[in-house]
Amino acid sequence: MKLSDILKKIQQTQNQSQKIDLPETSKETSDEKFIQQQSLDFDKIYADSINIIKNLFKELSSQKQSIYIDDVVSASKNIIKAIYQDINKMLLYSCYSTFESYIYAHSVNVGIYSAVIGISKNLNEQELEELTLCALLHDIGMNDYLNIAHKPYKLTEPEFEEIKKHSEIIKKYIETFQISYSLKQKILLVVSQVHERCNASGYPKKLKCEEIDLFAKIISIADVYEAMTHPRPYRERILPHDAIVSLVKQAQTELDSQLVKLFVDKISIFPVGSYVKLNTGEIARVIAANPSFPVRPKVKIILTSEKLPPKQTEIINLAEVSSINIVEAVDETKIDTTDKKLILQLKAQRWWVR
Repeated sequence: MKLSDILKKIQQTQNQSQKIDLPETSKETSDEKFIQQQSLDFDKIYADSINIIKNLFKELSSQKQSIYIDDVVSASKNIIKAIYQDINKMLLYSCYSTFESYIYAHSVNVGIYSAVIGISKNLNEQELEELTLCALLHDIGMNDYLNIAHKPYKLTEPEFEEIKKHSEIIKKYIETFQISYSLKQKILLVVSQVHERCNASGYPKKLKCEEIDLFAKIISIADVYEAMTHPRPYRERILPHDAIVSLVKQAQTELDSQLVKLFVDKISIFPVGSYVKLNTGEIARVIAANPSFPVRPKVKIILTSEKLPPKQTEIINLAEVSSINIVEAVDETKIDTTDKKLILQLKAQRWWVR
């Protein structure tokens, strides 16, 4: 199926009972080594990952000659385990942003999305760990440009040109990492290419698609989607559904189309964590994707047709209830309700403050 056909399917969400035939993807790896039988503490995994990235940036600023990244390596492994145990739960965490600096949650979220694509691509254990590690480290060059990145307005052209240098100055940081030479070289190669694009419009070297490392292509998709769906100092976020539409369009020229298909197939057209309006008048949050029915996910009702919170938990698998459809994606912070407490909760829950 062509990307243009996927876009047409996205626009035909009124016909929800029809199965969307996204391109067939490879089967998931079933390697038992990845799957931890006991229940994981997802909250702790995400919190620890955020703190690890915070601490790493502090160390980068301290100009230490030797930096150990064992904890970052551990974070990448834990993220992979969590995704294998419950991908939908982990994707719910990737909806968060961090107040003090967007870079912390951004790095972790990109790690999560990259691992999701890597698993879909059927990467082996070592490849998955290296991919996720590179994703967690992909923005370390930004440490020199955070004063520009945090400005509360859209960057000027000179500022944008300056901040683009972050993908080139990473070598000085990677050289301080106490890891093997081969891993240093892999991280340097991947991170320096994250902003390259398949039509050679990227930076810093304007590489063509076949010249870009696979890991860099994967991380670039995760990076673009994460950036669109999370707020920045100078703008609000884009609704996840609209970001998916934009991502598919970009796959026609800038991003690797096959990898974008894998990503869309995994997170769905109405991604986990996003909010939707149903034809019943209810507002719901997407809590799980149905890969075979990307416009019919599993949802949890958060607002009744009377514009009030439901009295008891109600979860609907739209793939099993043909009479209920998604009408549109909604911004949960702007829904019409008289319950002010709910509005405050919805606005606050996008921020990771633990």
